[in-house]
Amino acid sequence: MSIIDQLLSIMVRGDSLVEDLQFLVNNSRYSDLEIKCKDDVILYGNRAILAARCDVFDRMLFTRTEKTPGKQVAFPKIEASTMKHILKYLYTGIRVKNDITTDNAFEILQAADFFQLKSLRDYILEYFKNICEKEDENQVPELLSRAVELEPPLAENGVVDHLIDSMAKVSIDSIRIDRLSLKGLQCLLSKRNEKKLFVSSEYSVIRFAILAAAKQVSQEAFNILEKKLPIWRDIGKLLQSVDKNKNLIEKRISASIVDSLRLVINHIEFRRVDGTILSKLIEPLNIVPKEKIMDSYSFQFSNKSPRSAYYGVPYMWDRNDRGPNLTIDKNGYTVTASTTKHQSVKTVHLMNSGSYEFRVLIEKWCNNLSIGVCGEGIDFSKPAGSQTCGWVLGSDGYCYNNDKYLSVTPSFKRDNVRVNVYLNMNYKKVEVTFSVDGTKYSPITSWNDLPLSLYFVVSLTNPGKIKILSPDE
Repeated sequence: MSIIDQLLSIMVRGDSLVEDLQFLVNNSRYSDLEIKCKDDVILYGNRAILAARCDVFDRMLFTRTEKTPGKQVAFPKIEASTMKHILKYLYTGIRVKNDITTDNAFEILQAADFFQLKSLRDYILEYFKNICEKEDENQVPELLSRAVELEPPLAENGVVDHLIDSMAKVSIDSIRIDRLSLKGLQCLLSKRNEKKLFVSSEYSVIRFAILAAAKQVSQEAFNILEKKLPIWRDIGKLLQSVDKNKNLIEKRISASIVDSLRLVINHIEFRRVDGTILSKLIEPLNIVPKEKIMDSYSFQFSNKSPRSAYYGVPYMWDRNDRGPNLTIDKNGYTVTASTTKHQSVKTVHLMNSGSYEFRVLIEKWCNNLSIGVCGEGIDFSKPAGSQTCGWVLGSDGYCYNNDKYLSVTPSFKRDNVRVNVYLNMNYKKVEVTFSVDGTKYSPITSWNDLPLSLYFVVSLTNPGKIKILSPDE
């Protein structure tokens, strides 16, 4: 006697419709249809139940044509393990949470699309959405890499967009090279939007692409290039001492990497990479096409206002670097204070070179609210302007650094005030300028000792509320 027959003899039939139907799943004893899968495994089904539950099966099994199937139907693109989940869903309607994992979710989603099972598809999309909201620095890149390799590709159901939106919030410098494929990187870069969030600098994108390509060539190539291409956080100090001649690599290594880079090279905006970085770090490698380098040099030479080092909107509040009584909304753009003591929060992205414009709306004013820039080592439980590594404009119109102050603008002690912070960095001089409600004031010339790596920062207390504005707002 088979295991199924033994279970049937023990179970009291009729107590549960779901349990009764569960025993029909892939049960050869009660089936009248064989289902041949991609891996040549045969599963068993009931024609009437499958047709009643799924339009695709109904058309396949009961539409009278010369090709109407007999006892067997074949699905050459669906593995048996995936088909079993589809059959379970069709027979019982059960979507057990533990059935869906990151190992099988894409395949089940593809099958749900094929069989037009909207409820199952929506359930899996919600599963992916929940994963993306966690902004896992390595799981999401792995999922994107898998998604772009699927054959057939995923339908336009939003899962890739969820993965890309999640990755846009994570610095690419924090992603392990083996977690995001070059094809996954190509997908990410091709779907970027200049008006949407993307917190990685364009240099970071180039660095990741080169290292990922080098990893495909050899571990030796990867080790050599990793030493020559620092992460964005460290690039300011390095450029002051690096000699471009020391960044040369052997031609055998560079030539091998060039082919791998072709997949992503046209999706990278070299015009956003500072000329000093290009000349000292990138060009000597002989990996990037000469025309890309020369176009960037020409563009930067002929334009007085250099492009931002970031493609898209790089600004969102950093949930990891904020005062304990500051709350950041789900999207990461609005911070609210619930404390009577001034606390601070910085933006996620780091600024090392180029020109930046940071725009905020003071939705709710609070006493001694301030906006500006900060360096590493700031104490977020205190106001930024009282510290040596904080340079801010207060709502009283005074600029503060280490409790030193000077009058710069009229006071703006009210709600719904727009403040812009302009930052110009070129490794030799860092210049900060403010505007309030559209009126731009002179640069703060007394701030002549700012570091070469900075973040935007705000300090506020209850009932303060500050929102980062997009370019369209």
